[in-house]
Amino acid sequence: MTANCPVCSGPGAVIRHLGADEIARGLNAVFGAPPPAGAVPGDYDIVRCADCALVYADPMRAGGAAFYDWLTSFPKYHAQGRWEWARIKNVLAAEARPLRLLELGAGQGDFLATLKDLPQVTAQGIDLSESSVKKAQARGLDVRRDTLEQVITKAAGTYDAVVLSHVLEHVATPGALMGAVKNLLAPKGRILFSVPYSPMSREYLQDDVMNLPPHHMTRWNIQALDGLARVLGLDLETWMPKAKAPWKRALKHTCDKVRGEGRVRGLARLPVVLANWGDFRRILADHRNRERVGGQMAADTVLVSLKKQT
Repeated sequence: MTANCPVCSGPGAVIRHLGADEIARGLNAVFGAPPPAGAVPGDYDIVRCADCALVYADPMRAGGAAFYDWLTSFPKYHAQGRWEWARIKNVLAAEARPLRLLELGAGQGDFLATLKDLPQVTAQGIDLSESSVKKAQARGLDVRRDTLEQVITKAAGTYDAVVLSHVLEHVATPGALMGAVKNLLAPKGRILFSVPYSPMSREYLQDDVMNLPPHHMTRWNIQALDGLARVLGLDLETWMPKAKAPWKRALKHTCDKVRGEGRVRGLARLPVVLANWGDFRRILADHRNRERVGGQMAADTVLVSLKKQT
């Protein structure tokens, strides 16, 4: 029996089966090393909700310690900065009032450190990693080793902004998580979170194993985000960076298809594209027809605000 949607509880339909061996091969192709035995916990069905169009894994079984110990050992996995951090700062500055902010999964405090020039923002963070918390505290940041449940018990209804940077797609219970986060909001408070926008542009070429289970349990689009806002009773607003021009994406992805991801760069792409003109035209058509969000071509990530009306 197919599991119901973990956001709106609507019925789901299986759109593909994803085997553990296929996942392991994809990870090996990206990182140049196979995941350790047992790190990929099993096979999955990929399911689309008939009501809100969220795409999710069945079972909702996220990667465990063995999977993430392996994944985080690769430097390329770690983001050094995100475009949405600057946008969040702009949103906070536009409030023009004192704000109390909490970041969930603050890590070493890289995002919180960017808020030091916003004196009207009292910024705090929580994380489960003791080593990350110590590193953040050494930078003079207010980060504690706490769980969401502990924070809700102590500080429900007190935060003007709660930030989650690329957290939601990893969790097995996204609807329940966001319902709990909503409990932290003060009147007119908002949740600010970022997720990959699916399908990502390179997925017109092939699946991105990093946007599939056990790494990402959910795949988000504007219809699914609307559904989440409806369930929570919050107002939705979204922002995206400017997407690359379709011809630029098609150049890269044609070369990735023919020669392997990232192996051909710059002007060296031109002879590859000319020799594979039919592939280029098909890939270009896919990118030209990419979904538009807010009047612009969808980028590969989206920043979301879910705001309380009162």
